[in-house]
Amino acid sequence: MESEFSKETDHEETSSEKQMKMEIIKMGLFSFELEEKREQSLITQSGYMLTGFSIISVMLLAAVPILIDYMKVPNKIVFLFIGISLIFLIVSLLFAILTQWRYKYDGLKDIKSIYTLMHSESLETVDDWWLVNLNEIYKSKYKLNERRAIFIKISTGCFGASILTILIYLIIFLHYLISY
Repeated sequence: MESEFSKETDHEETSSEKQMKMEIIKMGLFSFELEEKREQSLITQSGYMLTGFSIISVMLLAAVPILIDYMKVPNKIVFLFIGISLIFLIVSLLFAILTQWRYKYDGLKDIKSIYTLMHSESLETVDDWWLVNLNEIYKSKYKLNERRAIFIKISTGCFGASILTILIYLIIFLHYLISY
């Protein structure tokens, strides 16, 4: 009688373990979906940086003839202004492009690898395999998104430095305009 009771208890534990594994898998899938959304958000922000780069570049290049011909600002100051601003813009562009790059991340294994993994390791069920594999995929995606986040921060910082440089030189150009 006791042995039947212990078998039922073991069966219940197995059932509760299976339920717990299923819940963990659901949470893992949810975490992965959040990382996917984060990736898309970073890539979208990078696209906005590229748009900003284009607008500021056109503005800078259109301002050169106006500054030289009409405002009589010395060429040396104009080219210094354009050079410093473009350096920041080019670095911003580079990191915005690196943010948008589609890096390879760990995905699901092929069928043969799954079969080998299931039989070679101490994975008892398919749920165990899902737990291991989903964790690897999530870590890979998270690591790539952290790199993207750093790239977009650098891109935004350089873009801001370019805007600040433009504002500083705008004050200098206004000084030339008022004094002459």
